[in-house]
Amino acid sequence: MSSKVWGVASPQDGRRVRLRDVAARAGVSIGSASQAFGRPELVSEDVRERVLAAAEDLGYTGPDPAARRLRLGRAGALGLIFSERLRYQFTDPAAPAFLAGLAQGMEDSSLGLLLIPDSRLREATVNTVRGAAVDGFVIYSAARNDPRVEAALARQLPTVTVDQPRDAPTPFIGIDDRGGARAAAEHLRELGHERVAVLSFVATLDPEGALALDLSTERLAGYKEGLGTAWDERAVRTCRPNAAEPARTAALELLQSATPPTAMLAMSDVLALGALQAAAELGLAVPGELSLVGFDDSPAAVLSTPPLTTIAQPQEEKGRLAAQWLIEAMERGPSAPGRRRRRAILPTELVVRQSTAPPATLGR
Repeated sequence: MSSKVWGVASPQDGRRVRLRDVAARAGVSIGSASQAFGRPELVSEDVRERVLAAAEDLGYTGPDPAARRLRLGRAGALGLIFSERLRYQFTDPAAPAFLAGLAQGMEDSSLGLLLIPDSRLREATVNTVRGAAVDGFVIYSAARNDPRVEAALARQLPTVTVDQPRDAPTPFIGIDDRGGARAAAEHLRELGHERVAVLSFVATLDPEGALALDLSTERLAGYKEGLGTAWDERAVRTCRPNAAEPARTAALELLQSATPPTAMLAMSDVLALGALQAAAELGLAVPGELSLVGFDDSPAAVLSTPPLTTIAQPQEEKGRLAAQWLIEAMERGPSAPGRRRRRAILPTELVVRQSTAPPATLGR
């Protein structure tokens, strides 16, 4: 078929084919042509077939996405602000579960996802937030006073916070971090452990302490409450990033000290696995000579040798709920009475596996 019919412009004319060209080729109004692409149920099958045939003849791939977004007042994407570097989201065993839940919640929305990780170049990431073409934000485990969070809130788009910061003026989804940590510590005390070390996340992201991580503070408080008289500030080690290697290094130091711990509490399964590596290097049996408790119940917890005792938390459900709440807020519109203080504290559970047991010899 000729690339030019009834004098209608085509790509060979040196300009972009537009919807009006397709409508003229098909012999329908521009409104009918638009509906054939965006709302096909509103036009007859004959009109739709003519419009699609005309579009194919002219090499027209569909309405311009930018123009459509401008008409609808929507960007067609959600922004995800999270506390770590981009690579972390693909290497941490717990993070993919959250992302899977977020994807599940977005399945029927036709929305895209823009990832906005942390960076040493904070002003650049703030500008990314300010200019992001999104319809709303999910704040996932960000620090208090994070300038990216402040930039997101300043845009007055629908926003949902997951895990932290806990005082953000948005709907909040999280767990009782303190209660989960307390349960882990009480489990070790019930087994008879008196010398217990803690492998902790970093508590602040800057020397001034302004970028505080509520999650770390809450879990440390829970460990302290659960251990009672067995709490020892000197046996707390900060591991950054949340990875096996810094945990391995910290565990080696603790286990080779004059009074080594008989048990360790780790703020993540990843940190617990690092401690497991350290124990293996020193020839210490787990749980015979060292008990370990993780946090998250990631897939790695079940597959480790021995399988990890840990605190299970519903990472996937957090993501699903975050997407659901955000999309609901977008549909209500900015002027609708919002449920800004809507909160969901999801349950945790102590899962006892083979990495914990009573201390073999209290005098070790």
